Formats: sequence, C-alpha cells, structure tokens
Amino acid sequence: MKHLPALLLAAVLLAGCAAPEPDSTTAPAPEEAATTAPAGGLYEPGSPLETATQGAVRVYPLDLEDAQGLLAWGDGLLLFSGTERTTLTVLKGDTLYPAASLRLDFLLSPEEPSVQLQDGSLSYYDPQARQTVVLDSSLKPVSHIAAPEDMVGAPLLSEDRNALYYRTASEIRCWDLETGIRRRVKESLSGDYQLVSLIGRGMVLQCTVTEGGQTRTLFLSAETGQLLHEQTGEMEVHTRSSLYFACFPTGMTEAVLIGEDPENPRALTPIDLSAACTLLPDQAGAVTASAGEADVVLDYYDLGSGQHRSRLTLTDLDAPLSVTAIPGDGVYLLTWSEQYGCQVICRWDTGRDTALSVSDSTSYLGTYYTAQAPDYDGLTRCRDYAQQISQRRGVEVLVWEDALAVQPWDYDFEAEYLTSVLEQELELLDRRLSNFPEGVLEQTASHFTGLTFSLVRRISGSPESGSLDTAVGIQFFDEAEGRCDAYVVLAAGTSSEKALYHELFHVMETHILTESIALDQWNDLNPTGFDYDYDYTANANREAGVYLNDTDRAFIDTYSMSFPKEDRARIFEYAMTPGNESLFQSDIMQAKLSTLCQGIREAYDLEDSEETFLWEQYLK
Repeated sequence: MKHLPALLLAAVLLAGCAAPEPDSTTAPAPEEAATTAPAGGLYEPGSPLETATQGAVRVYPLDLEDAQGLLAWGDGLLLFSGTERTTLTVLKGDTLYPAASLRLDFLLSPEEPSVQLQDGSLSYYDPQARQTVVLDSSLKPVSHIAAPEDMVGAPLLSEDRNALYYRTASEIRCWDLETGIRRRVKESLSGDYQLVSLIGRGMVLQCTVTEGGQTRTLFLSAETGQLLHEQTGEMEVHTRSSLYFACFPTGMTEAVLIGEDPENPRALTPIDLSAACTLLPDQAGAVTASAGEADVVLDYYDLGSGQHRSRLTLTDLDAPLSVTAIPGDGVYLLTWSEQYGCQVICRWDTGRDTALSVSDSTSYLGTYYTAQAPDYDGLTRCRDYAQQISQRRGVEVLVWEDALAVQPWDYDFEAEYLTSVLEQELELLDRRLSNFPEGVLEQTASHFTGLTFSLVRRISGSPESGSLDTAVGIQFFDEAEGRCDAYVVLAAGTSSEKALYHELFHVMETHILTESIALDQWNDLNPTGFDYDYDYTANANREAGVYLNDTDRAFIDTYSMSFPKEDRARIFEYAMTPGNESLFQSDIMQAKLSTLCQGIREAYDLEDSEETFLWEQYLK
C-alpha cells in the first residue's frame, strides 16, 4: 500500500459495537478534596485583541505563570497548572468561570496518555498511590483502581472502564476488571515500551518503543497483540464517527491525513509547510502555527472541505502552549501575554464570518503521496524548475532521485519526493542565490569541473565513519576520471538557509584563498592564547563561555572554535541572515567580519563596487 495499511484503518474504523456501560463493580474511592471555586468569570471584555479582531477573539487572563495545558471536556475546559504539583480547574460558560478545582500531590501533564476525558468523567494515573483514578465532572472521585504489582510505567483504562492495559518488564497485559482475568497481549518485549492510547473502540492498542535512540509507533490488536502497523517516529491518530485523522512527521513536514476509506486518505498541505499542526477531530478541523520574528500566525483549516477558513496573527502573545476546541464552540488557545504579564486563554471564533475570515476557495486537501507512489507530474515540474535555476545561476541544481546520483562515503541521502516541499525549497534557493553579485557563483565554479546543489529530505551519517547522525547541510568534492566536482547538499527545512550559506562558503574559500591574501593571517585575529581544536570530537566537549560574552565576543559559537575554516563559514552564515547584529558588536568580531569581506571583494573583483553586499550588513 502507499499509505497507512488498510488492516490498521479497517480495525480502527470498523472494530467493535457500541461501548458497554461503565463498570460499576469497582470499589468506591475514599473522599478527595474537590472544591468548587467562586463563580466569577475570567473574561476580560473589550480587550485590545478583541477590539482589533472585531470580536473574533476573546481574552481570558489567568493570572498564572505555571499553566501547563488545556483540554476540551464536554462543553467546558480542563486547565492543568503547577510545576511540582498539579491543580486541575474546570472552566465553564462564556466567561470561563471556575466551576471546580482539585489539587493533586504530583505533577500530571495533559499529554500523559493515562489522562482520558469523556463527557462525564476524567481518568488518570496517580504514580504516588499507584492507582488509576476516575473523577466525575465536578472532579469528585468515582473510583480508584489499584495498579498490578508487576506493572511498569502508566496503564491505560479502556473507555468502558472494564479493562486496564499495562506493561510489565517483559509483556503487555490486559486486566479484565469484571472477571479479574489477566491475559497476555504481547510478550518478549525489547526496548522501552510506552502505552499511548486505545483507538477504534478499544480494539487497537497504540504504543511507542524506543531502541538505540530511535522511536517507533506500533499499532497492535488489543485482543491478540498482532502487529497491525509500524511507523517511524511518533504518530497521532483519532477516530470520530466514520472518520479517521492521523498526523505524523515526514521530512520537514507533518503528514496530516483524514478520510473514511482506508485505501484513499486525503492529505492536508497547509500554506506554511513547516508550521506545527494541531488536529481538532471534534470539529473536523486543524490549526497550524508558525512563529515569525515578531509574531505568531495561526491558520484554521476545515478538514471537511479542505479550505483555509481563518487566520489569526498574534503580535503580543507567545506561540500557543495548548490548542483545543469545544464542539460547536470556538478554538481555545493557552499562551503568554506580554500585555497582561501572565498567561491567558484566547477564544478564537472560527465558525462564522469574522474579521479573521479569509477569502480562499482553494482546497488544501489532496492526494496522499509517498516515496513508493509519488506525484510524478509534480516532480517533473520540479525538475524543470531546477533546470531553469541552473541555467540562470550558472550552476547545477538537482532534486528527487537526481540528487542521489553522487554521495560521499560518510553520508547517505534520502530523496525528497513531496512536490510542495521541493517547489518551496527551489524558490528559496533561487532567491538566496540571487544575493550573490553576478559572476561570484561562476568564478567559484571555475575552480571545479562543476558546482552542484542537491536538495534532499535527509542527510544521515554512519557511525563507522564518525560522522554526525544527521546534518542539515554538507559540502564535499567528488574526484573521478580527471574531474573534480563540488557539491553542496541541503536538507529541506527551516535550517536550509544557514546551511546553504555555510556550506557554500566552504566552496567559495577555495577561490578566496587562491585570489586574495586577506585570510592568510586569520589566526592573529583571535584572543591571545587561543588555539583551535582541529578536531570535531574534542570541540564538542569544549568549554567556551569565556569567548562568547557579548562585550568581547570572539566567535559565533563553540563550533566556530573547531577549525579556522568553520570559524569563517560560521561568520559568513550569520552575516548573511537577519537578526544577528548583536553577534558582531565586539571589536574582534568586527575585525573578523571586515577581514572576511575584504577577502571576498579582492577575490571576486568587487573592490570598486559601491554596493553594500548582504554579507556586509553588520559592518560598522
């Protein structure tokens, strides 16, 4: 198959009948101190954000600095706060008045898999008392379920509260709370297993396993332990009625899938490919968040139509800590407000025409493509686009399988097959290469048989070679049959800009050192007594704080102290990118930057140019 196996999705969508009534045979729990808070609401009428959005966003100041998360619960919200102990607070109504609260003697995260919310109950695992606790909607105890003596980690309580799934040192087991029978679900465990969720009416058990620093998500039959599907990394899956929703990382993006037919999922391709995505299954929606230099942009997508419905730009608020939605109501954000000096909840009305609505009839839902079944027409367009850039810039640009034609001995490449990613990266590469004056790239390439830029999904190192596990960019030379080709390989993603400038400078330095003597006395610019490590391993363990003080900074970072070539490439990388003026305030950094700029001007015949080039933007 070219997507999630039908076996898994069929099990998720079709398994089981209606859930039985909750178990009532569990022994009653002792009383706990659930308290009802005063009925004053948190709503701040007429806030600047509400005014600016013509009522589309309401603000609810929390007067808190330690809120950890927010979850929708029925027609209200459940707020988690605290750093060493957790306070649970139920918020209700249009004003979000505190309807009930409960303080726990331990820290409970809303992302903890044992936390399960239904309209009328909340369950979680108490690691101190080693018991699963069930509370009603007023946060009053309904039952406690003691953990089995051999249990490791936290258990999962089934939705009907009739079964407890848990792991031991060597097995995953299921305890039938009605009959008392404990049966084996999966044996012979290896690696660190964590139970994540029960999906498909409790018929599919989702768990993660970590081995050798790598995490995989497994979907097992909750009845037989049969492996239904395995996914590299972590995966989020929800089911609502006949729909399934899935989200998992794929290269620089997240695959966001929705559908009814397991054989034909639809994929969301948001406007900002690198934005973090939150699924909102209860309203068949998704919110993406991307942080800029001075703001955070949130986009709401209707996963029924695939349309982009609303956009919210936050200028005095941090990126949301939590995003959740109450069915039939708005989207709720937990974030920090500079204006209020505390954490706030924002209610974002995405369900009607407001000042934040966007006029966009495009459907961002489309075919789900994989490496085995890619968008061949789209990849052909990307190859044509790469060829146009090659001709315009006097270099060669390779994408998809072409980018794998040459690999160095110490790194392996994974091809990027998503058309949307390649189109974005090609556009960015073309724009970034335009920052170099005419002739610079051509003169750089003249020292080699060719200069090639390859765009890939992943660059992976090999333990045998001592290379990094992963890299965002590398540069190497391929010498064969009288040829010497220079390669700059970039992994698609938010770091590709700095990687481009860093790796390209390594290639440019061949020309600079040949045509200018400006860099010959580079070491004399360093503080007295400083020596480069001339070793990447030794550099990784270096104590470097004394050289990184703002007032007398001598290097961009510790990595700059490994080799002179890395020092110069790091300076060029940061000189070419915005927001780095503070790194070039000291006399030493100004001297280094000035020397680098002089070498570039001399080597590329730019001495007489009156233009201030991008790499000179931080010169005083």
